[in-house]
Amino acid sequence: MKKNLVVLSMIAVFGMTAGSAFSGAGVEMRIDVPFAFYLENQLFPAGVYHFNMEHGNFATASYVNVWAPKGADSKLLMTTAGTDKNTTANQLVFNKYEQKLFLSTVSINGYKATLKVLNLERELRSQAEQAPDIIAVAQK
Repeated sequence: MKKNLVVLSMIAVFGMTAGSAFSGAGVEMRIDVPFAFYLENQLFPAGVYHFNMEHGNFATASYVNVWAPKGADSKLLMTTAGTDKNTTANQLVFNKYEQKLFLSTVSINGYKATLKVLNLERELRSQAEQAPDIIAVAQK
């Protein structure tokens, strides 16, 4: 069963990659995250990640595909979509509570996806005496 899921995931990845090559929308990025971080309630290792906001032939920040480095799970995130016309910077924004970092925003070519705050981050936020530090990692 797990092997079938891996094969289906790979087919989906190749299909989306091929589709985005033809669409030319360019709402994707590869970015090196130099530290471990939480995505939703799961800890992900440092490494090179691939983010994609294309859904079919259309760009949308409502769906964000995240392909993690080898050894970590990939994710499809449902997000709060928006646009940020003031910047075309490709970047990730993290909230930092003590030594724990949580991915909060993905921005690619003017599209901005804000991730939902889930249990672990919500708990740390309620215990914090001050607002979290904000750390941005930009694509080079």
